[in-house]
Amino acid sequence: MQEKILIVDDDEALLEVMSIVLSSEGYKVLTAKDGAGALEVVGREGLDLVILDVMLPRVSGFEVLRKLRRQSDVPVIMLTAKSQSVDKVVGLELGADDYITKPFDTKELLARIRAILRRFGRQEGRGREGVLKHGSLELDLDGYIVTKNGKPVDLTPTEFKILALLIRRPGQAFTRTQISGAVSTSSHYLASRYIDVHISRLRSKIEDDPSNPRIIQTVPSVGYRAAKAPGR
Repeated sequence: MQEKILIVDDDEALLEVMSIVLSSEGYKVLTAKDGAGALEVVGREGLDLVILDVMLPRVSGFEVLRKLRRQSDVPVIMLTAKSQSVDKVVGLELGADDYITKPFDTKELLARIRAILRRFGRQEGRGREGVLKHGSLELDLDGYIVTKNGKPVDLTPTEFKILALLIRRPGQAFTRTQISGAVSTSSHYLASRYIDVHISRLRSKIEDDPSNPRIIQTVPSVGYRAAKAPGR
């Protein structure tokens, strides 16, 4: 299936060049020139990757990323003319998956895109469209339905979002801040200290032995990750 990539940048010339390069590699390319347009595309399209410029007009790429993470866990490469390490830290803390500094070599960008798509592509944890699978767990993303060994599991919306975020990317560690940013809404920000409470409740519902969790693992001094599913 042809992967869809959204490029968000206010530089029309760069958008055109990147669109040509990625299209020639077989990707379906969509573009947006500002944050509002980017979020509209994310809400409408089933994307595989977003390339997001930090220096956008009116609303920064960081703020766009913050809002994007409230509605999607699509992989994001941040694109910026800045090279300060603090910008990279901010982007990664907000949920970016990679960072590349302008000017860049298109071969390097393509290599990073391929690496992320291999790592986080739809084949990772995906069953049929709209369903995530992890061992005996199955998540219906549209219906907010979770089953374990075919039996329903009653999760709150926040627990569902946390579980979906983690098992979409098995093996990847998420900080509490990243998890909070991904599951919070504009009207209800979930303080990172409450993530531990939600994880504990989630484990009590999906783990065979919550005191010895095998699905959601603690990463000391970092946060949490989903174990790689059996057979992966």
